[in-house]
Amino acid sequence: KQYNQGILGDDPLWLPTGPTHRQNQAGVRRYPAGFWTFAGAGPHSRSNQMVITLKPNRFMGGGSPWEVPLGELVGEQSYETISKWYTGYGEKGPSQKVLKREGYSKRVQNQWPLMDSILHCNIVDERLIFPP
Repeated sequence: KQYNQGILGDDPLWLPTGPTHRQNQAGVRRYPAGFWTFAGAGPHSRSNQMVITLKPNRFMGGGSPWEVPLGELVGEQSYETISKWYTGYGEKGPSQKVLKREGYSKRVQNQWPLMDSILHCNIVDERLIFPP
């Protein structure tokens, strides 16, 4: 919650925009499983919430500044970990507004007891994993 005071600006678009660019002619989608980005609901609306695609997603096309892919899960262990996350709430989980206002509060934990949260993560320099 301490990082939830402001809004993160949008990233520069580095992919073509619009729905026609959400997948290429071979059918490869811009958001395959394992891509992550900030959650957003319009221009300059991102904060500390993230989205990780669990399977290819044709609706998140990266064609808007708040949908620009920021990273990708690396390694089999990463995919094993996210496959264990509870996804049963779907769109009926807490809204971005609730999470922004309350964070992972006791009320949120009581109302959505199966919801997972990230307690720790590391930024890894890929040059350490895949030396030249």
